[in-house]
Amino acid sequence: MNETHKKQIRNNSILILIGILIIIIFGNETSWLRYFNVLAILIILRSLIWFISNSEELLFYIFPTKTIREKKPKLKDKIWSHISMVLFFSGLVFLIFQMNNIENIIEETSFWKNFGILGFSFSLFGLFFLFKIRPSVFSESGRRYSVVFGFILGLTALTISTASFLNKKNAEKETVTSEYIISKKGTGSGNKKKSNWIFIKIGKSEKRFKIKRELWNELNAGDKVLIKTQMGKFNYEFVTEIKPTANTV
Repeated sequence: MNETHKKQIRNNSILILIGILIIIIFGNETSWLRYFNVLAILIILRSLIWFISNSEELLFYIFPTKTIREKKPKLKDKIWSHISMVLFFSGLVFLIFQMNNIENIIEETSFWKNFGILGFSFSLFGLFFLFKIRPSVFSESGRRYSVVFGFILGLTALTISTASFLNKKNAEKETVTSEYIISKKGTGSGNKKKSNWIFIKIGKSEKRFKIKRELWNELNAGDKVLIKTQMGKFNYEFVTEIKPTANTV
């Protein structure tokens, strides 16, 4: 790795640390000082984009391969490269279709963490197995890059989305209805159709739920709502219905 790359890595790493430090200092500000957080996010994003756009080259310098680009790659090596892309895009598509189900899980953060770690573990095992049976797949920089990130992102997304699907599909039939108070309302950004949210404190954390526009218009902060839930296959409770109570104006 030449001095230019080392300098760029050092400078962008410092910028990320500065951005994180600004957020730590001004994260809870409600005055005009809160706009420093916006600046910090832009600084962090700019540096992250640099790392992402140069990730293959950086990976090559840290863990060099036999070649950067093969002139005549072997057919079986190309097949594994295509498989990794199929894993990536199928995982992405399935995850998009499961996002509503995941957002309705009460312990959503725990769900993401646990099944994300499980999926990441699957991907590492898959890459280790592939390296053992077909080490030449990793001899070219570009192919190695696509295979590694295709497996990691694809299998992680597939694990999360599959767990979400099975958690709801094989859930217990018994439902539980509980009453909660809306802490606040909000809307998501969108040119054609905005998302409508209500925020409810469940346990020690505040949970956001997406609801239809008509129901959102009926409800206000401080109103009570009835939330019907089911216990999923993997013991992750999820919301099936939200409706106003009888005394909601």
